[in-house]
Amino acid sequence: MKINQCIMFFFMLLFCITAGCSNVTKEVPTKEEPPEAKVQINDKNIQTTKGSYSWETKGLLSNSSVIADAAAPYQLAEDMAAKLVEKGSIANVKFTDGSKPQLEAYIWEEEVRGKRLSLNESKLTLPSQSGKHVIEIFANWPNGDASYTFVAEVQ
Repeated sequence: MKINQCIMFFFMLLFCITAGCSNVTKEVPTKEEPPEAKVQINDKNIQTTKGSYSWETKGLLSNSSVIADAAAPYQLAEDMAAKLVEKGSIANVKFTDGSKPQLEAYIWEEEVRGKRLSLNESKLTLPSQSGKHVIEIFANWPNGDASYTFVAEVQ
């Protein structure tokens, strides 16, 4: 009879431990991909599209890594509407989770990543040349990085 009680106790303890662990992971949300980028120019929201990214999520009992490949920014831009902006406008870049990753920005010249744009923290100075510009923002966090594309038409 004592052996049966010990076995029952062991299974009850095991059940409580596994149930407790599953509740902990449900209560602590983990991001499985980078946040969305929000770009504003003169109080106008600009559509962005997330491109390729790599992201690592560290959990209580396990870690996961995701690498997502996407089309190049010039290809993503084909399906995006250009937003009319004035020469020398400043774009304010924010992320939906409030994070402040290290940022770089580039103009795409047809199928090639072109010159690097000036960034001051999250403020991006847009080109002063008239025309349609495909712009890539590259964000780097401690647990991953991501590329975002938007299209601005400078008047």
